[in-house]
Amino acid sequence: MAPVLFDWNNGSQMLELLDSFVEWLSQPHVLTIIMAWAITFTAVCTLILCLGFGPAGIGAGTIAAAFQSYMYGAFTPAGGIFATLTSMAMLGTMMPPAAILAAVIATGVAILVWVWGIGR
Repeated sequence: MAPVLFDWNNGSQMLELLDSFVEWLSQPHVLTIIMAWAITFTAVCTLILCLGFGPAGIGAGTIAAAFQSYMYGAFTPAGGIFATLTSMAMLGTMMPPAAILAAVIATGVAILVWVWGIGR
């Protein structure tokens, strides 16, 4: 029989594991990396949402509205990137790819923070 690493029926061992995890999270460099990831993720998601593509279509006075007015005037071609992004936002399928993109960028920033030793 394989050795058991943790006896989950023993509450004290679980508390020790939780204490050691909290102790590790409390280190300044770990907190710096986590905060860098969270701030970057939030900023990228906010930027993507502020472009102007929403569930009701293109928001008035947004970057997307300005782009549409400048590039297309009254005619937006069907099947183009602009029409596709509008459709994705209105159907609710734009946020999962946006969240994935934000997570990838945030992970890259967190790795750079770790490599550069910020917070140590």
